Amino acid sequence: MPFLEALESYVVDIQGGTTPEGIHLGAMAGAVDILDRAYTGLTVRNNVLWFNPVLPEEVGRLHIHIRFRGHSLEVDITGEKLRIRALACADGPVQIGFIDRIFELKMGTDLDFELSS
Repeated sequence: MPFLEALESYVVDIQGGTTPEGIHLGAMAGAVDILDRAYTGLTVRNNVLWFNPVLPEEVGRLHIHIRFRGHSLEVDITGEKLRIRALACADGPVQIGFIDRIFELKMGTDLDFELSS
């Protein structure tokens, strides 16, 4: 899987001695961006955090923590389900978008969405 090869290149010496010289932060950020935006489908529109997750078959689960405008969120995605939990909220609930609806997520609560295959 090309994504795993890209990640491994940051921690394994695949070029014969160049790893001790450092990492290419821009390339590493690109790999992380794939997780954040491509696999989660994250976008922000009109102060709403929208999700449209698409995990490749090789990725069975993605579990990440994100910060969005003072809100701390835990996101868990499998092939069947998206779960978003508000761990801390800066100022009231955060607005979450999924498909064509907007939901309010309060601190300490979850939103669960079934994903179609």
